[in-house]
Amino acid sequence: MHRPEILQRLTRVIADSTTAPPDAAGVTEATSLESFGVDSLILIDLIFDIEQEFGVKLAAEELTAMRVMGELVSHLETRLAG
Repeated sequence: MHRPEILQRLTRVIADSTTAPPDAAGVTEATSLESFGVDSLILIDLIFDIEQEFGVKLAAEELTAMRVMGELVSHLETRLAG
């Protein structure tokens, strides 16, 4: 799976999981994950939703260590390739 597709699918998952969904057209790899308004309660749901969408397992620490969408895209790209 290529980076643009991962970013697109990830943006859709975040939009469906958060109370302040992002404007999908404005989301880039430089977009801050914090800008989505993800709190600790939403984080658990978001991790589950990402795992379901991409068929990977994520630890909360992995997601909280990432600051921008590009970091998460790179992480998923690596996980999906392996």
